[in-house]
Amino acid sequence: MKNSYIISTIIASCMIFNFACQDLDEDPVGLLSPEGLFNTPEDVSLSVNGGYSLIGHENFWGRKLSLSLLLRSDMASIGDQTTAGRRIEVDQMNMSANNGMVSEFWPKGYETLAALNVAIQGAENVEADEADINPVVAEARFLRAFIHYNFVRLFGEIPYVDSTIPNPEDAYAWPESSEDEVYAGIIEDLEFAKLWLPDVPAMRSRPGKGTAAGFLASVHLTRGNFQEAYNEAKYVIDNSGAFGYALEGEFADLFDPSLGAASNEVLFEIDFIGADAGGNPSELGGTNAAIDYIPSVTGPRGDERFATGEGWSVAVPSLAVFDTWNEQDYRRSVSFDTVLINGGVEVPYTNWGTISRNVARPHIAKYFRALGKTGLEAGSNGRDSDVDYIIMRYAEILLIAAEALNEVNGGPSAESEGYVNEVRRRARRELDTDASNDRTFPADVATGLGQDAFRDLVLEERRLELAFEFGRWFDIKRRNLGDAAFGASGLDPQNFSSSKDYYFPKYQQDVDLNDNLNQNTGY
Repeated sequence: MKNSYIISTIIASCMIFNFACQDLDEDPVGLLSPEGLFNTPEDVSLSVNGGYSLIGHENFWGRKLSLSLLLRSDMASIGDQTTAGRRIEVDQMNMSANNGMVSEFWPKGYETLAALNVAIQGAENVEADEADINPVVAEARFLRAFIHYNFVRLFGEIPYVDSTIPNPEDAYAWPESSEDEVYAGIIEDLEFAKLWLPDVPAMRSRPGKGTAAGFLASVHLTRGNFQEAYNEAKYVIDNSGAFGYALEGEFADLFDPSLGAASNEVLFEIDFIGADAGGNPSELGGTNAAIDYIPSVTGPRGDERFATGEGWSVAVPSLAVFDTWNEQDYRRSVSFDTVLINGGVEVPYTNWGTISRNVARPHIAKYFRALGKTGLEAGSNGRDSDVDYIIMRYAEILLIAAEALNEVNGGPSAESEGYVNEVRRRARRELDTDASNDRTFPADVATGLGQDAFRDLVLEERRLELAFEFGRWFDIKRRNLGDAAFGASGLDPQNFSSSKDYYFPKYQQDVDLNDNLNQNTGY
């Protein structure tokens, strides 16, 4: 996958905001016109592969966007206070208009959109049966929706980039689209993807019909279109057999890269390939496009357990996140790291503050610990990992269905309660093969709850079940939970302002150069 993005990157580099192709001898539009590049569905597929590679770039999901989402939530905060200021800004709700995280993942996102749009436009020139070309286009349109969906939730009104490819000279005249317009484009792309993608994709890092429907359910839930959200989630549930979806029997297996093939619970993941830096230290400095830093930034400083080396204690759960999580919940032990080896001896988290640049708090275990235990080569500090990042899984579909149905019916029903209970059954370890592991907590949902109480219950179930999987900030935003989440009684008290902090600042360089872009309030 990672060696196939070169053509798309060249094209994208000539189309997006910060690339002018000044080194090309000919006009870049003429030189790289889609009409001359795409003749077969395979040609289009090659360019779409470039999109997959670009979303795995360190400037996107390899660290910049994924770490920003972790730090913005109430589930993780800065541990090592000597870390880069751009990260501290995101965590402490003190982002400047020139924030260094946004300045990396905003251009990379639009670069990826450009590459995808070249493929989509190029497909229009391919003479092929719909059954051959449309599934390829559907992948490109799914990825286009994925990027826009992340960006509209983070930035609000943004340039919606469809397959109309402008001249580079016109890039800074792109209009800003309203959130409604952006969501309309996302929904249109996902509906096309749902129609043309296969039931079962070749791998879970590629979307299928169920992936598109799952994202449609999420989009409609975010928009408050609860009937549509329920319909799409129910479509996935009713067709789970055909799509190959089921809850993983063992919760911990979801985060074990040594198992090889992705779990049947995964609807979509971003695929990283461990050790592809080839042992070249310079590539671990950033020239390896697909380098993955999430294990590094979530692992504990001074940890001698694994051959990959220590973590960096950057994104660390607040102590309240750990202390308020019922210790009877098996998911707690999977989600947190509480013991390391330092100086050859075992050290509990309560003493980690004595280790330079560490803090006395449990750390996130879903990435660093899972990777270290596999024994797989992953580069220094786990920076070149084999982790596949789960973006959506079947447990989330069940919880979307429960939340949406509660809103449609004006309260919970046996059906909506049943979806939550399915997730809780797995948390009780009732779905694995060892009955001796079964637990009694968390209990099934109590009947008789009102609509508000059930809504709160589902949101809390999402917080625990999907902990540290990059979605909590979006839950806080769509349900306007910021004041509670970051207030004095919240899990992560911060200086949160509802008038400003529900949006990130847009990339200031583009705002300065494009008169059609308006910076978000407060930046």
